[in-house]
Amino acid sequence: MKTVVIVEDNRRTMSPILTVFVRNRGELLLTRRADDSEHAAGRWDGLSAPLEASAETVDAARRLVRSKTSLSQLRLAYAGESVTAGGRTIHPVLFDSPNRETDIEGVTKAEWVSATALLDRRTVEGLWEAYEQVAPSATTISADTVHGAAALSIRALEALRDSAAVADEWADVADTACELREARPSMAVLANRINRVMSSAERTTQAVHDRAISEIATALDADASAAATAAERLTGPIATLSWSGTVRDALTALAGSVTIAEARPDCEGIELAESLSTAGLDVTVTTDAALPALLSDQEFGAVLVGADTVLPNGDVVNKVGTRALALAADRADVPVYVAAARDKLSVDDTFHPEEGSEQAVYDGLEAITVRNPVFDLTPGDLIEGVVTENGLLDSRGISVVAAQHRSNAAWADDD
Repeated sequence: MKTVVIVEDNRRTMSPILTVFVRNRGELLLTRRADDSEHAAGRWDGLSAPLEASAETVDAARRLVRSKTSLSQLRLAYAGESVTAGGRTIHPVLFDSPNRETDIEGVTKAEWVSATALLDRRTVEGLWEAYEQVAPSATTISADTVHGAAALSIRALEALRDSAAVADEWADVADTACELREARPSMAVLANRINRVMSSAERTTQAVHDRAISEIATALDADASAAATAAERLTGPIATLSWSGTVRDALTALAGSVTIAEARPDCEGIELAESLSTAGLDVTVTTDAALPALLSDQEFGAVLVGADTVLPNGDVVNKVGTRALALAADRADVPVYVAAARDKLSVDDTFHPEEGSEQAVYDGLEAITVRNPVFDLTPGDLIEGVVTENGLLDSRGISVVAAQHRSNAAWADDD
């Protein structure tokens, strides 16, 4: 619905504004308006335009980015609540982009910067407040059922960075860090990366802020290196399931044929299939139940899956269906590999199960008990190896990395 604001001095009607943030490698695309711009001349902004009353916000946001840039592979991260600033209602939307493009129309300058740079620049009114509506937090991370553990760990680091930029005391940042560590207990990588920042930075808000920015880059490089290592070791065709950014990157580099299980009920495997097809790969998508059978009558070089957590004993926590796929692969004599950064190794052997929405499985009226587990546990003896940024980890290597993570976690005990 169109927002009408009556301004006392001239009674102008002001249209609502659509403000789009595009994120890549933990940084946002900012644009600087021309010095002769009619509104907020010379100030920094995201990508903004008037929002028509009948327009659907996310669709309009996607059209805006594509009309202003050459970015096309946009993945919706969040569409936030509107905020009011300078007499205008701002509708913020955040997209993730796998690449960067700074040839932006109608602006004098464009840069990719940390979101906290908004606090230090002359921006259009309400830009930081708009960003806060789409910024990651412990709450949004806890509720996210679409993104993988690696991606959510980067979101956790961004949330820690943002908290440190506005906090008055280190203790406030420490409280946020503890909330983020507990946001997804099933995903060890979140806690491990938060712990490394908090254990290595001096106990000041600025030090945590700067260390979090550094850790974002380090973590992204580790995930990319794990993917590259997996691509070097494997030959296709490959079978997989669900969504994993690390697996996606590995399969893109491998450039062979891929068969993907859709991963019900959220069907994030479909998104992986579309992404790989866009990249030019030969992709087949199938149901979760059918993939184990396909392993028995088709030729596959390997099964490659991601991991939400790797336990010190070698067992792997991943999207439900992984265990059945690994059992079928074992019967078909197809090796199973896990592509994951070392940060996904847990500090102990505890499996933290999660249950998804009951309505996603059954929304009828009968008194039926519903189980919708999000993850399952695949025994380590079904896994050929865990491929990390440092190569293939054996049981000894897994235990050493787990000990390092336990050491980093001690900062909270010392507080």
